[in-house]
Amino acid sequence: MGSGIRAEVSLPTAAPAPFDGVVDGSTPIYSVARSASTEDPETVVLEFIADADLTVPDGVEVVFDYGAKAAYRFEAPWVEASPFAVLDRHGVPASETTIRDGRLLVTFHATDLPTLRSVLDEFRESCADMQVLRLLQSSSTPEESDLVTVDRSELTERQREVLTAAYDAGYFDHPKGANAGEVAASLGIDRSTFSEHMAAAQRKLLSTLLD
Repeated sequence: MGSGIRAEVSLPTAAPAPFDGVVDGSTPIYSVARSASTEDPETVVLEFIADADLTVPDGVEVVFDYGAKAAYRFEAPWVEASPFAVLDRHGVPASETTIRDGRLLVTFHATDLPTLRSVLDEFRESCADMQVLRLLQSSSTPEESDLVTVDRSELTERQREVLTAAYDAGYFDHPKGANAGEVAASLGIDRSTFSEHMAAAQRKLLSTLLD
């Protein structure tokens, strides 16, 4: 069995997500399924399950009634920046998609770290409000399984902001794309404050990874 990384990301329900204008995000939806339209290659067909009394716009039809729940279907144009289109380009299918607390949650499995980074970079390009909620990595064989869950909620909002700014600026690259002073200046904080946030965030992440 090859190694892989399971990732769960949180995205807005607004465009380029295909649910923009279809659901308001306040009502949870589950079991999202996607397929290509047989009539138009530039259109995708989406189905999902939600409360039976969900208010939906024209173009969204009920295809099955479970009583308290119902299955809905609608068509949406294929958009290059859509999170599903991003996954398709990298050959990474979405294994689970839901909408909860006003956010689109997508779970997928990347075969390796470079693929994961490429997917996350494309998500960030089309949506600055993308959040990585969990990463779970498996080893190359069942006997050597070493699963680690990274929970972003362990970090404060400021620590996530500092880490994201540092990552985007190339602070972790070799050679560095930016030094601590440059990243701190971009955040409007002094270098010592930046270092404190970085140290606290890295300590929390490493304690999870090395525990």
